[in-house]
Amino acid sequence: MTAAEIAGAGPDDALGSRLSKLPPEKRALLERALLQRRQAASNDGRIPRRPAGEPAPLSFPQQRLWFLDKMAPGDPTYNAVVGMRLRGPVDVERLRQAFVIAVQRHEAIRTVLPDDDGRPFQKVLDDWELPLPVVDLRDLDPAACDVQLAALMRDEPRKPYDLQHDIMMRLLLVQLADDDAVLLLMEHHIAFDGWSDEILCSEVSEAYRAACEQREPMLGELPIQYGDFAAWQREKLDAEKLQQHQAFWREYLADAPALLALPTDLPRPQVLTHDGARVDVAIGAEVLDPLTTLCKAESATPYMALLSMFGLLLHRWAGVDDICVGTPIANRSRVELERLVGFFSNTIVIRVQPQPTLTMRELVRKTRDAALAAYAHQDLPFDRIVDAVAPPRDLSHNPVFCVNFRVTDGSSALLDLPGVSCEPVSADIGFARFDLALELQVRPDGIGGYLEYNLALFEERTGRALVEALAALLDDAVRRPDVPLASLAMSKASAGPRIRRRA
Repeated sequence: MTAAEIAGAGPDDALGSRLSKLPPEKRALLERALLQRRQAASNDGRIPRRPAGEPAPLSFPQQRLWFLDKMAPGDPTYNAVVGMRLRGPVDVERLRQAFVIAVQRHEAIRTVLPDDDGRPFQKVLDDWELPLPVVDLRDLDPAACDVQLAALMRDEPRKPYDLQHDIMMRLLLVQLADDDAVLLLMEHHIAFDGWSDEILCSEVSEAYRAACEQREPMLGELPIQYGDFAAWQREKLDAEKLQQHQAFWREYLADAPALLALPTDLPRPQVLTHDGARVDVAIGAEVLDPLTTLCKAESATPYMALLSMFGLLLHRWAGVDDICVGTPIANRSRVELERLVGFFSNTIVIRVQPQPTLTMRELVRKTRDAALAAYAHQDLPFDRIVDAVAPPRDLSHNPVFCVNFRVTDGSSALLDLPGVSCEPVSADIGFARFDLALELQVRPDGIGGYLEYNLALFEERTGRALVEALAALLDDAVRRPDVPLASLAMSKASAGPRIRRRA
């Protein structure tokens, strides 16, 4: 487990991979603090098993998605898909059985959410099926095959889930050639997060290998199930702790703008829809050394520096100095949760305040402090943050924040099957949960990722202009961290912004 995951930031921040780059004294202090945190969590009593047969309540993150589903039944906004290209001989039935073994181990995947007079609860299915249908495209010419594959990858993951009856995972294998296929692992977010995908792929791979070798899979016993976590979470966040966390968030977000007034290409609809598109981000490796130097000097992570840069981009575009940005955290600081499939991740809000007179160095420092303060109160579920702030309810935008940001380590959930090569396949299903969402990965060859935008608000040209401006700002800011933010260029061709505000 990485240091970042111990801290609660999770794989989205990938802090642990950069510990070695800190000065020895800072690294020792950080590692000591993270170890103390994990020990405190471990010493706080193990999460107990609930009595057999006792229904579990919904966890706080589950409850939020359940409520949204009640408002719009079957809305596929929180559907997700993991795509993989499998090259080599795959035993389809053996692969299906490997998935069955994993689903049997993890109750969250086969849990439905019925309600009793409007009070939902978790019900684990004992009688369930997990088919692995195969769509055979081997007889199509390459062009027709590509068209059909693209349609399947777009349409199949969008099929709605009935939260009261369906298991929360579906499979589809698209056969392109005798030894070439695409596997779609489709799921509802109410039972999965990104960490869960990696656990599932690891266990399915082991179960498949074990079947090939005619042995029992080596999968350790799970100390608890997701329902146990949900019951414990409800008890852990008692009234006193809730009040303490809510008091922080009420003060932290005091006077924050209810809506980031981004200049949109299209009028904001009264009820925001969630169709979206993406523009790729590719920033060269030349920014990595100055970015690392800046982070070391300010005891900040690349996440904090890149979040500062995103805030600066939005400031220069929208003309505001106070920006609330949502960011996901893994929320798996307990040992018992490390190998469990389920929806544990939480969302917190970080305020980025890029006043034009600040330097980049000062902005990174300010964002670092804001992020650390928010991390210290990450246990409060996001819906309770909303309750604490009590913003006016408006269906035209998300409450508290409308832009999202994350930094991942760039790894993908992949199967590891004998005699089969596996590589990720992009399977964007065309949804945008926010007005804008920026996901970045810091890699040896530079910074990659994508900017996702809501099609009800923005056109493709705006997304591309934002990505171009982000690259130019980052390049200038890390090389000139001590000049006022107002002096930084949004275009490599000139110091003038190339994004104009729209009416």
